[in-house]
Amino acid sequence: MEILWDQIARNKWEALADRVRAPMAQRWSYGAAHVALGGQVARAVLWQSGAPVGLCQVLMRRSRFGLGLGLASNGPLWLAPCDQARALALIRASLPLRRPRLRLVTPASPVASRRLLPLARPVTTCRRALPAQRESLHGKWRNGLKKAEQSGLNLRHEQARGTALQALLQADQQQQGARGYRALPARFTMAWQADAPKALRLFSAAKGGETHASALVLHHGNTASYHIAHSTAEGRQSGAARLVLWHIFEEMARRGVVELDLGRIDERNAPGLARFKLRSGAEPLRLGSTALMW
Repeated sequence: MEILWDQIARNKWEALADRVRAPMAQRWSYGAAHVALGGQVARAVLWQSGAPVGLCQVLMRRSRFGLGLGLASNGPLWLAPCDQARALALIRASLPLRRPRLRLVTPASPVASRRLLPLARPVTTCRRALPAQRESLHGKWRNGLKKAEQSGLNLRHEQARGTALQALLQADQQQQGARGYRALPARFTMAWQADAPKALRLFSAAKGGETHASALVLHHGNTASYHIAHSTAEGRQSGAARLVLWHIFEEMARRGVVELDLGRIDERNAPGLARFKLRSGAEPLRLGSTALMW
């Protein structure tokens, strides 16, 4: 097995990423956004017997104390069966990040290796296969969708930009503060827009000139991410979020997306949001623990 760093073109990286339905954090634009915000990125392809068997994008940054930090989030991704522990050892040993350094990895699936020291509990995300069929929806979710379809809401889908995008980003920042959680900052979204403006898709449902619910989707190859969503009190009453999400399912499938990442779920601390995602037909996926590669 051998590893090659930063010797692959963007289109070829994305073609390999599509083979394994790569999530957002292993897409080229994610690394490009990180670089635009002052970081560095290294992209590795692992080869065995003349064929690629793994991909790994590592985000890197140097702290103000001079410590180099490298993180492979939702990676490596495996293109073919291989010795995964050996592959991780190659990544650890050859990562182009000068010392002193910390090398962290959050595998897309658990990996058994004595070279991994878990630092945090695994998290659970959920993903929705597309195209979606109404029969796959939970009964209560499907009934809520029917109610929303009959409530007079007007749907809109467009490339995200200008004041509409800024309004959603601002609402998301306020929502994070009110609910006490943190997500990727607005400047990351704007950096992604600068790299791939057509990849940002804005969906909304409105009535009487007032937006009841809106959501921002990041389109990356044959997968996409439900990145930001916001509903008003009126929107929660009308079920606008269900209508918007169903419209996302339909439109992204039309654009060739086969899997939509709905993000993390926490059934203990945010049970309502977890039910909303899972009852839409999404399947839970337990990620590997964030671990130190030593």
